[in-house]
Amino acid sequence: MKALQIISSISFILLTLLKFNVFMINVDNNIVHYLFNASVMLMIFSVIFPLVSYAKLKNANVEEERVLNQILKKIDPTSTTRIFVSTKTLKNNAAALYRKNNMVIVVGEKLLHTLDEKQLTFLIAHEYFHIKKNHLMKNVFSFIFVLSGVPIALLITTPIIGAAVPIVPLLIFAVVIYISFFILHFVFSRRREFQADQFARSFVEPTDARETLTKLKENKLVDEKSFSLLATHPSIEKRISNVN
Repeated sequence: MKALQIISSISFILLTLLKFNVFMINVDNNIVHYLFNASVMLMIFSVIFPLVSYAKLKNANVEEERVLNQILKKIDPTSTTRIFVSTKTLKNNAAALYRKNNMVIVVGEKLLHTLDEKQLTFLIAHEYFHIKKNHLMKNVFSFIFVLSGVPIALLITTPIIGAAVPIVPLLIFAVVIYISFFILHFVFSRRREFQADQFARSFVEPTDARETLTKLKENKLVDEKSFSLLATHPSIEKRISNVN
């Protein structure tokens, strides 16, 4: 994360100077605009988000939980990830958040009173897989690519294609490509949730996995919404089918 913070800060400064014409290079202004947007998003993720996350955890009465950390050690004895319990932030949920420059798992207090040990194992393994596979970073990079990388690619390629293709089909092509990549971002985000469930299921019985997800739904501990192409998480019903 520290390396990313340095890179994002340098990129942001250089692209800010370039965007506001402090110095000039022979690059299309539209491309500079999208590169600047990418640097802003990267700066928010790598610098601002960890600071906000750390401040939120500091004021949320989080305490390290011995039993949950023991469960994580059974999942991965080499793990250095720490688990905290919160009575305020995420009190009805669990998530992987930044504490300084390290990812930690925060479990809401209500979950401790709702789930048994096997179900907590499934929950912790799910969140730990997100950390282990850098899913948060992958989702952010994917989103930045969709909002900035795809437009830049279209800005470079459409003039070349436009020499042989009429303007209307070219515009339709550009819109379809952009929307397709935008939808794909959310498809891959939902797929990562399925992968985390599959990893977590390997440490419990399938019935434990199903019961965990069912309890989360019945106790309204997750936001269950109707299916949407722009949803970051699959529905609980689909997740239950995935762990069968």
